[in-house]
Amino acid sequence: MTIKPALLHISAENILKSLGVPAEKADDYLMGQIRELINLCIDITSPCASWAIYPYPQFISDPGVMNLEGQTFHLNKIITSALKKSTEIAIFIGTCGKKVELYSKQLMKDGHSLEGYIVDLIGSEIAEGVADFIHKRIEDDMTNSGLTVTNRYSPGYCNWSVSDQQQLFQLLGENSCGVQLTASSLMLPIKSVSGIIGIGKHVLNKGYTCAICDVNQCLYRDKK
Repeated sequence: MTIKPALLHISAENILKSLGVPAEKADDYLMGQIRELINLCIDITSPCASWAIYPYPQFISDPGVMNLEGQTFHLNKIITSALKKSTEIAIFIGTCGKKVELYSKQLMKDGHSLEGYIVDLIGSEIAEGVADFIHKRIEDDMTNSGLTVTNRYSPGYCNWSVSDQQQLFQLLGENSCGVQLTASSLMLPIKSVSGIIGIGKHVLNKGYTCAICDVNQCLYRDKK
């Protein structure tokens, strides 16, 4: 489904944080640039979301495997532990689309490195906003059915191999928002997010267990 960009709540403060600039040190010019580029990206982006829900996942806590609809996912013990009480699994994908990525590259090519980098960060924020939208929609739908949901987890999170993108895309089939997967499991457009969410009566959304995960470069690190 196509998502209205205005629903994604892209935060200038998050972009500033990703730039590594403390809020108290950001001048009016930088904040103005960020807000202007956010508005421009909102105008050109075409965010899309897709998900499917499958029942009867089977978990093997050691070594951390989930079998779902004939596909085997090597999730890692941490993720398997968080999902093991799930009676259903939502498979999802969300994307910012191509235009923001192309705009970032054009700015870089024209010598506007800072602006290009900011647009790149905005693209990531839009893709993550789409994932937030999907998560909230699934959570609301499940609440109406008396069920709860877990955190969402993406290939690459906490040593879950990105190669499992192949199985994930197999389950989504043609409903992948036009996102393509390379042989090395890279998503194109790059500003896309995929993953899984556990569903059930006895699952919890407990936040991300960063303290027991050793992957420092993770989009979910310290996310509440």
